[in-house]
Amino acid sequence: MAKKLIFVSCGQLTEDEKTVGLLIKTTIDATAGFEAYFAQAVQDFEALGRHVLEAIRRCAGAVVVLHDRGVVIGADGKEWGSRSSVWVNQERAILAYRQFFESQKIPLLAFIEPKVKLEGAMTSLIVNPRPLGTAPEVASAVKAWLSSSEFSAGSDEVFARKWNQLTDVGRRVLAGLLEEGGYNVKETAVRHAVMRQFHMQSNPATEAISKAKLEFINTDLVKLIHNKHSGDELSVHPTWEFHLRRQIADWLSVGR
Repeated sequence: MAKKLIFVSCGQLTEDEKTVGLLIKTTIDATAGFEAYFAQAVQDFEALGRHVLEAIRRCAGAVVVLHDRGVVIGADGKEWGSRSSVWVNQERAILAYRQFFESQKIPLLAFIEPKVKLEGAMTSLIVNPRPLGTAPEVASAVKAWLSSSEFSAGSDEVFARKWNQLTDVGRRVLAGLLEEGGYNVKETAVRHAVMRQFHMQSNPATEAISKAKLEFINTDLVKLIHNKHSGDELSVHPTWEFHLRRQIADWLSVGR
């Protein structure tokens, strides 16, 4: 069984901060069934997308460390408190969007330095942060969190199981559906798209859609919408749209 990926979001402004991040990564990697992602150096936009954002997309949980980034002075000239890393907050926000989009809980463990103050949405996105203590205390907290939290199977793993249940017929119909936009597409439009893409005649394309429907019911990758007035429709399941578009593109690229 594949290991569950834990995303480590931790500042790297100082050597002490890097040490904390590496400690958390080492602790996770040493725990059976888990592996950590900790980005120590991202130099360009391509690396950001290929590594950091991909890890946020795939992770089963996250450990966030909010280091002190300096005092914020309010409009009244008084100290408001200290802020944390903007980058770490952005990573947490992206993870929150993914959690909303996939409609599933992603376990989070947060550590915070004493003077750091949360505001706005972060007060809801960072719940019950732990004080950032000594190395043994951090390692112990991470181990306890890993053993007590419920981690769902990663969306990639779940999608792979569904994708593997599809035949080439089902995948061709999916390709036609996505070419027509993917949502609330009339069966007739899907049939014509399949005919164009795969050089099929009308009857074989119609038969392909009939067979694919059974696969769609079993996998829940596509919703079947009955419409007695203007014809039945198909819609990709929104949870799997990203996976489907990427997988179909890869599948078509090898000359299916």
